[in-house]
Amino acid sequence: MTARGAGAVIDRPRLSPAAPPVPPPDAGLVAAPRRPNEGRPSFRADIQGLRGIAVLLVVLCHSSVPHTSGGFVGVDVFFVISGFLITQWLLGRAAAENRVPFAAFYATRARRILPAAALTLIATCAASWYASNYVRAMETVHDVVWATFFAANIHFAAVSTDYFAQDNPPSPVQQFWTLAVEEQFYVVWPLLIGAALLFVGWRRRGFDATIRARLTILVAVVIIASFAWSVEETRTHPQAAYFSTFARAWELGTGALLTLALPAIVRVGGRTRALMTWAGVVGIVVAAVAYDGATRFPGEAALLPVLATALAIAGGAGSTPRYAAAMLLGLRPLRIVGDVSYSFYLWHWPVLVLGAAYLGRDLSVEESLSLVGAAFGLSYVTYRLFENPVRHARRLRSPRAALCLWPSSVTAVLAMAMLVSSSIAVPPAAIASLSVGGGSSGSAGDPTALPSATSAEVRAAVAASVTRAALRSPIPDALAPSVDKLRGDDFDMQGCVPGDGTTSRICRWGARRSPRKMVVLGDSHGQMWMPAFVRFATAHRWRLIPLVKIGCVPSLLGSGACGKWYSWALQQIRRIHPRAIVVAQFWSAWGPSGVHAMRRELADVMPLARRVIVVEDAPPHPKPAVDCLLAPGATRGSCTYGVTAKEAHTYADVHRAVVDARARYVRTKQWLCHRGKCPTVVGNIIAYRDRHHITLTYMRFLTRPLAHRVWLAVG
Repeated sequence: MTARGAGAVIDRPRLSPAAPPVPPPDAGLVAAPRRPNEGRPSFRADIQGLRGIAVLLVVLCHSSVPHTSGGFVGVDVFFVISGFLITQWLLGRAAAENRVPFAAFYATRARRILPAAALTLIATCAASWYASNYVRAMETVHDVVWATFFAANIHFAAVSTDYFAQDNPPSPVQQFWTLAVEEQFYVVWPLLIGAALLFVGWRRRGFDATIRARLTILVAVVIIASFAWSVEETRTHPQAAYFSTFARAWELGTGALLTLALPAIVRVGGRTRALMTWAGVVGIVVAAVAYDGATRFPGEAALLPVLATALAIAGGAGSTPRYAAAMLLGLRPLRIVGDVSYSFYLWHWPVLVLGAAYLGRDLSVEESLSLVGAAFGLSYVTYRLFENPVRHARRLRSPRAALCLWPSSVTAVLAMAMLVSSSIAVPPAAIASLSVGGGSSGSAGDPTALPSATSAEVRAAVAASVTRAALRSPIPDALAPSVDKLRGDDFDMQGCVPGDGTTSRICRWGARRSPRKMVVLGDSHGQMWMPAFVRFATAHRWRLIPLVKIGCVPSLLGSGACGKWYSWALQQIRRIHPRAIVVAQFWSAWGPSGVHAMRRELADVMPLARRVIVVEDAPPHPKPAVDCLLAPGATRGSCTYGVTAKEAHTYADVHRAVVDARARYVRTKQWLCHRGKCPTVVGNIIAYRDRHHITLTYMRFLTRPLAHRVWLAVG
């Protein structure tokens, strides 16, 4: 099974690296209990059924069931419901007690959220130790700590924008980002409600129509500001927007606005309200079917599920209209799913993620649905035997006692995280060697120093790593770098990359005052080859100027930040007047569209320098190095991959395009593959740090031969 997360543009529904999952159902108030409780909204079966539909859409989406790719809109349904019920609770208690009951509110949140959340985090932390390799288990522990403090959205927003983390599998606790959004909202919203009530003169006038109208205006201002931010942030930083509390606040605010509008809503005719409920349900389903991982979300696209949910809730207010959607939403099966929706969401995601991790492959739809069924059973059991008993415990009725759940839950989760961390044994790192037998045939020093490896030695080491005997041998325990250090084994650009910006600092390497200037134009692969370029510039006294933006392939850029950066880079090249331009970027997996784009890029840069050099791209691997090397029973052969027919055609076509443009082509595949076999481990060195980036450790052995090829191409 695969699933896209919030990105690329926004990757959501499938279980794949970069994919953040869809948020859980409302972690806020469940619709009030069947026994009426003072100050709480009366039980509405239609809202509980609405939760059931929403969580089913989310789960089916995560299971990659056809025609449910937009099931991530469940987040909007849950946010609107949460905002509606929370605001109704606060205003109802404020009117009854003539004050905003902050302590009671936060105690209610603690009883509702913490038992199930803490149990899920503890169980997931322990299960990840069993089902995942030690690198992924340590990553899960790290994620668990962020989730424990309800800052998961901040953490996963940073991870989602980390280009080098995009190949990682999804975190089994990634669903906790929504709890973080809601908890951050819950911390602030009661304070804003209290301040707004004082501002509009509530104590002088009571909660009359004038006060309600003033509150409505204030809430509307919050909604408009948050929605405007959401639209702009989704346009410019879609990954960050997906996790942002500020970009989601308008959805919760829409539910709050519904609460304030209830007196007017209940006066609407029953037939009209019945139509509203059906329009709402249909709108949610349409969004779930029509949207997919490429939908820019939240932004304007979130209007459909948000307004549809608002219609469904508003239409069911007051006396239930005849023939309203409540006849569907109130069905007992849907209400049961709605009852356990919070637990169901918390459990289903780690069950799917860890199931895929344990099997070492994507899950089929059938396997996913089987695991989801097991997760539902687990949810129902924990809901009945743990979550509800703790929530309704007599000892936790007082706010002071309930608030003690916060430190106790944090302590329990952190204790499990520390236990798992301490039980993970990390193999020692080896001294880098190109010899399969472990003997020394080179040294990995400073990239500007001269490693002893020559082109012939590297080719011989690659050939020795793909012999029949070598391919049958297990992965060495000690590797260089160690597997847990792979992510950080890259070249330090020393701040010479623009990040999210469209410009960057102009840096100079090599002979910084030399009149002979070379520009490196590219993306993260340009950064990957930099040690060789630095060696060339230092040895032959050239001034080296990198114009590199991570994650932006120049030849495939369109509009947006990447396109603006490319235009800026071309302007800088015209100003610099380099003697040579090196084009070093990711293109091996792009196929015909990438070849066509490369031709356009060559047409852009050929007039700007005396010599243009294109560096042959590294063949991509289908599996991240970490997950391949640490798979049970992994061998050198199971982590050796071939060049596909599509990739072979791309190599040939790009080479032809370079020759046609009268540029120079520098071959590098000879140092990564032998007779079509491309090993992840060469000697005892891990050559690939992820799917398609070379490790700095291995790159240090390639600096001499690649620098020599660049020198020949320049001449």
